[in-house]
Order: sequence, then structure tokens, then C-alpha cells
Amino acid sequence: MRIAMTLTASALALTAICLAAGDEPTAARRGEKTAAQTSSKGGAKVAEKAAAPATARGPAASGEALEKDSAKNSADEEAIRETGATFARAYDKADAKATAAHFTADAEYVDEQGTIFQGRQAIEECLTAFFIANPGSQLEVAIDTIRFVSPGVAVEDGSTTVTRPAGGLSDYSRYTAVHVKTNGRWLTASSREHAPKDRREHVAKLQQLDWLLGEWVDEGDDSLVDFSCKAVDNGNFLLREFTVRIAGEAAMTGSQRIGWDPVSGTLRTWVFDSEGGYGEGTWHRNGDSWVLKSTGVTAEGQPASSTSLFTMVSGHAMTWQAVDREVAGVHLPDTDEYILVRAPPSPSATDTPIAKK
Repeated sequence: MRIAMTLTASALALTAICLAAGDEPTAARRGEKTAAQTSSKGGAKVAEKAAAPATARGPAASGEALEKDSAKNSADEEAIRETGATFARAYDKADAKATAAHFTADAEYVDEQGTIFQGRQAIEECLTAFFIANPGSQLEVAIDTIRFVSPGVAVEDGSTTVTRPAGGLSDYSRYTAVHVKTNGRWLTASSREHAPKDRREHVAKLQQLDWLLGEWVDEGDDSLVDFSCKAVDNGNFLLREFTVRIAGEAAMTGSQRIGWDPVSGTLRTWVFDSEGGYGEGTWHRNGDSWVLKSTGVTAEGQPASSTSLFTMVSGHAMTWQAVDREVAGVHLPDTDEYILVRAPPSPSATDTPIAKK
């Protein structure tokens, strides 16, 4: 955010602390995945063929029936997999309408947290919000089994991985989907996510902040603030590095780690600046904004605190404002509301091929 020339060194450190922690409200969770992440069908194991019971016509007749049923199930399984391939292509193109078209009109999707999206329209809206907040995401699916429980009804179990560009986190989940054959086409009637066994919550909780990934900048008349963000330590932390420049000269640099605190059950941040100041904070969501409450110590040893408000205005821009600021017990005025813009990824970050199933 813009740094006013009149700020003292202590206040500048406080502002850097405020800058270093923020987050975006997501219409469809980054700790939460969208319907797209669990409903796609990609190549993996071939399901066991269903066997027809013996009939009164004898072994030969029952064998013929078995062959016919096996052939029919095999053809239907291939059709389900082919439908899954078109689903994945639509997902990779961020085409919410085409992706949602793979569901029945009254389909139900339930995510890991138990959030229910009822109907194709609700699923499409969920996908739209996810694609806006997570541009360039790619989908990989591994099918474990496809079971035909009755003519025209199949149950699929498998796992999905959504990979985000620019060093983003990979989002892994288990799923069960029920497909029905409607007018000769296989559609998904129900999709439910299941958290993998023994998975810790750190990565999933931190995914609420995945919008921070990449490069961000705020440029004023006399100042420039930029920071980069990437996932580290197997996605258990986000590492952000920031630089504050005034009149073209670097005034301060710093780094921040963001992680999930399983003891307090909160998202927590720790920040250190190049002047010797440090701070920590926790945040929570408030409607369409995130609120970060920070406390710290300036390089001069003065206690500092503030509350930062972050609100996304698009997939590539957010507003930021610091309120309730104090340094050494002295109240400082609220800052103006500033806009930070996400820089587009470099060609090297977007041109890397993504493996497909």
C-alpha cells in the first residue's frame, strides 16, 4: 500500500506489518473446493464387469447374458470416461457453463465441509466464482472404480487434484459420484467429497488465502509497494516477501509466514522487517472482507497495533485500509483505502504443460 511521506519510521514499520498479512473472500472456498474438483471423470483403473445371474435357460444362456451385460457395461463405462474427458477440457478452459452441463438439472454437490450446492445453476455459479478467483487452474482425476448398480445408474469413486499456476497449492480430495443415463447421455446426479484419511487441516485451511499467490503491487505518486507470495513446506505455509520504495529508493523490505494454528484454530501470521521490527496477527472473515488484527514492536522498541481490512474487488485487485492504529500508545489516523493489483504471471509460469490423465 502507498506509504505517505509524513509517516515516521515507526509508523512505516507498522504499515509494513499491516501490509504483510491479508486475504480475499472467496465465493467458492480455497480451503473449499468447487463442484468441478470432485465431479470429473478421468482415466484410471477399469472397473470390474458386472455379472448377470444364471437363468433357467442353462449355463450357455447365462454365459451369453453375461457376455452381453459385460459388453454393455464396458461400452457405458467408456462413455462415462469420455464424458469425463470433455468435463476436464471444459474445466481447464474455465468454462463454467460447459462444465456444469455435465450435471443433471437437479444435481447435488456436497463439499468436504458439508456445504450443499443444489441444482445445475447453483453449481455453475460456484464454478464461475472459483474460476474468477483461481485463474489457470488445471484438473487431474484418478478413477478407482465404476460400478453399475442398475441399468442406467453408475457409481464412481476416485480422487481429484486441482493444480493452480504460479507456484499455487495443489488441492487433493476423494469423491463419490452417481451418474445416470439421460436421453442416451451420462450425467452426474450427485457428487460428494471426502477428506482423505489422516489428512491434517493445515493445507486445507490455508487454501482460504490462495488468492494471495503471485505478484502484487501498489504504486503511488511517491511510493511503491510490491510483494510476492508462494506456497512452501509442502503447502503448509505461505511465504510472502515485500519491498517498500519511496522516491525510488528501497525504504524497507521484509518477509512473512502465514499458517494454520491448530491450537487456537485460527489463521496466523508472523512478519519481520529489515529495520528490526516484528509482529504477528490473526484474522477472520467478515462478510465480503477479511479482518486482520496485528500487534508488533517497531525497531525502536515501541509497541504497535492495527486492524487491516481487505476486500477483493475482482480476481486481480483488492482494497486495503488500516484502522485503529497505535504506536507507543499514540493513536494514528486511519489510512486511505488503497488498491493493490495482481501482476500477470510471466510466460514461463503459464506455458508449462500440465499432465493430463
